[in-house]
Amino acid sequence: MVNFNKRIKKIKKILERKNWTLLLLSILFIGLISCGDDDDPANSIETEHAATKQKLIGEWRLVSSTIEGEAVGTEDFSYLQESTATFNADNTYELVYIKRNGNSSSTSILAGTYTVDDVNSVTFFNSASDIELIDDALQITFNTDDDKARVDIFIRADNEEFADDEESSGNLLEGDEDDSSNPPNSSYDGSAIIARIQGKWEITNVSDDCLKKNTLEFVGSDEVIFTQHQKTFNRNDLLEYNVSVSYPLQSDFSGVVIQGFNTITFDNTADCKFIKKSRLSYQVQDAETILIQESSRLTFKIIDDTTINLICECPDEQIIQFVYIKT
Repeated sequence: MVNFNKRIKKIKKILERKNWTLLLLSILFIGLISCGDDDDPANSIETEHAATKQKLIGEWRLVSSTIEGEAVGTEDFSYLQESTATFNADNTYELVYIKRNGNSSSTSILAGTYTVDDVNSVTFFNSASDIELIDDALQITFNTDDDKARVDIFIRADNEEFADDEESSGNLLEGDEDDSSNPPNSSYDGSAIIARIQGKWEITNVSDDCLKKNTLEFVGSDEVIFTQHQKTFNRNDLLEYNVSVSYPLQSDFSGVVIQGFNTITFDNTADCKFIKKSRLSYQVQDAETILIQESSRLTFKIIDDTTINLICECPDEQIIQFVYIKT
């Protein structure tokens, strides 16, 4: 019996030694795996630099310009917004500035090389300006001729703020120009038609909540107020009306722009964030047709005393038609 107990104890000791051996081997194995997973600091830095450079490469567009914290005027910005920055994979860059010069424009080009120093940190050579990559915006700071601090913001040309919104109702006078230099001509006596169309007309047979708010209002013998509503607007809408706004666009941004015969209201807090009111001059061409002096693309067709069709020949040769009824 004594020998049997000794054997049992001996076996237990052997098993205990094996368990400890297995435990040590397991710890060593895990340690080796952990060491293998640790990133080489040098490789990590190179990866970060490559990511910053990849974010920089491509074309950038100017979207905002301020002097001493105040946005530049719409006339100056109408030229300045055409400025671009291009960064190449070979570490070269080019800034093309378009500036207002009286009633025309002037172009200045700044070119040089750049080096990525750290995450979002870039050194630009051959530039007297302070150029910084801040998140996904490029900020260029310099002093004007009268020694005032100017800050220009560029964002990538493929930035989502430039993307068309599918919820947009469509702006029928987008990119419109005043055609008043060549007004429509007609000897037709439209006085009876003018008397019948006076007052407000509302759009019908549309499902979009903002589009439902569109109206026409004929005032007097030659003026019609055309009001359009859209659910949203984007950076392109702001640039079309020469609005310099910081990036990213604030959620509570609002503003009113008067440009020619248009008054445009931007309001990010409203249900319909874009409203465009156009005061247009009309002329009765015949018993069924009304032409618009400011836009040759718009035509009104009189169906009867309570129905008018608005027909738009869009730049892409698409013809859009809406029905308005008298209120």
